Amino acid sequence: MFTSILSSIIIWSAVLIIALRVVTNSGIQFSNNKYISELTCYKGTSSNYKTTKKDILCVFLLAFSFRIIVFLFSVVIIYMFNDNINSFGDILEQYMKWDANNYVRIATGGYTYYTEGENFTTLAFFPLYPWLMRIVNIIFRDLRVSGLLTSFALYSGACCFLYKLFSIDYSKSVAVRAIVYMSVFPHALFFGTLMNESMLLFTSAATLYYIRKHKWYLVGIWGAAAALSRMLGILLAIPAAVEWLEHYKIFEKLKNKDIKTVWQLFYSKGLWIFLMLLGTGIYLFCNYKVTGDCFKFLEYQRTIWGHGSAYFGTGINSIVSKLNLGTDKDMLASVWIPSLAAIIFVTANLFYGIRKHKSMYTAYLVVYLILNTSFDWVISVPRYMTCAIPAFLFLSDFSERHKWTEPIITASMAIGLGIYLTGYLCWKQIL
Repeated sequence: MFTSILSSIIIWSAVLIIALRVVTNSGIQFSNNKYISELTCYKGTSSNYKTTKKDILCVFLLAFSFRIIVFLFSVVIIYMFNDNINSFGDILEQYMKWDANNYVRIATGGYTYYTEGENFTTLAFFPLYPWLMRIVNIIFRDLRVSGLLTSFALYSGACCFLYKLFSIDYSKSVAVRAIVYMSVFPHALFFGTLMNESMLLFTSAATLYYIRKHKWYLVGIWGAAAALSRMLGILLAIPAAVEWLEHYKIFEKLKNKDIKTVWQLFYSKGLWIFLMLLGTGIYLFCNYKVTGDCFKFLEYQRTIWGHGSAYFGTGINSIVSKLNLGTDKDMLASVWIPSLAAIIFVTANLFYGIRKHKSMYTAYLVVYLILNTSFDWVISVPRYMTCAIPAFLFLSDFSERHKWTEPIITASMAIGLGIYLTGYLCWKQIL
């Protein structure tokens, strides 16, 4: 109970500060209240760095090379800890674990290909990643190879978008460091597996980039792709709405009764944000077409995977309650300790960046944190937090101001990545 109350106070305080900042930056000033003025005062950074096509190509090649190196490192781990590896196919089979099987099933024959009894359980998984796997498989003729290469390419493309995005407001060193931190985050191993983390990262990075560039029709298109990648992809509507409100000073115009301009800005720019719902709509239609129920996936998530919804404080409290000597040691080290560490990591970066960085980032991060802990069985938080993009940006900015932290953070994360990659390949509960 104490953990639930404490986490509620901390996170709702962040929500309040961000909401006040959005209102202030959108044109409503609280000049008579020094406390609100202090909380909402922007202490951001700026950059004159312009990316080039050569820069972007270098980022892609370096990112793809990094994924290949991690894969080769994985092969060494597999040979060291598994005596039954006799072929390249046996190596690929080590990636067919947890949710990977379901993505391969969808890529093989759609949502009706596999059932458990009368249940089309793969409906609990979003389709964009396996659809792309299937397209790539036209060339490689092995879904395991196609899936891994798809993940590698999506991760590399995401790094390109993030480099361009971060370079708008930050120095080159901050942009590069943020990508490095994200890449060596202990559970970043999932960017090189048969899971859809790279898909969500790629579509989220593209959406955030076009939000920052105010290219609203592309925001809608890429946001729809994100919503078709993961349930929480639709959350990108939050930073889009925040940036629309702040950039065009919507509340100021409403205060001045300039309704005509607000309406013009809404139907010419803001309305594109609603296009994101197309991705969610396609997924719901898939559920309806297969079962006659648009929301059948919620039943499967609850009854088969134990992912019922709950207040985020309850979810965080359930993690803390597992941190005792009576808990299975494998689950303690593989799931519960990294879950709490990931929550603390994101929360700390959120509060560090809450006044120093754009509201579109902080608003997205706090909502992303809340909804990824709003389950009664919270077991994949570290994996979900690999796509908490603003957290890595804020951490990079912190290291820019405190240079001595960079080698410590990088080395610590890289060691963690090696440990959890080894655990994943050895069939530990790295979910």
